[in-house]
Amino acid sequence: MIYSYPGCFFQRPDGKYCVVFSDLNNLAAFGSSFDQALANAVNLLAGYIYNLIMKKERIPEPSDIQSLRPYVGDGYSRAFFQTVNVDVDEYAKYYYNSKTEATVTLPRWLEEYARREQIDISAVIQAYLTERYNKQHTVG
Repeated sequence: MIYSYPGCFFQRPDGKYCVVFSDLNNLAAFGSSFDQALANAVNLLAGYIYNLIMKKERIPEPSDIQSLRPYVGDGYSRAFFQTVNVDVDEYAKYYYNSKTEATVTLPRWLEEYARREQIDISAVIQAYLTERYNKQHTVG
């Protein structure tokens, strides 16, 4: 599904950009150029929405971009709004649902034990790393 949110792009005098999504708790992405900031904003938006979906949390409604007015604060030379679109399903297929191979070095006796007991080493490693990741990234 495609999600679209207004991002406020702030440009600094040195040409670097910051993108803020006020509808999403002021989620912010940065980049040394407009293109890099936009790419980072797309990645951030996709990951944020994907996590809301996975946690079965409410996805905020986007504001009407026509009703928003940018404010150029200290340290920025200009500000403007642009809609940022992302196909969360396609993003998730590539970044979250695709697999990658990794080489693991084990003592021979441990590899023999796993084979003998028909233990799926990949599944064990994935379960452990997922559990550890979730513990470190749980808010609250």
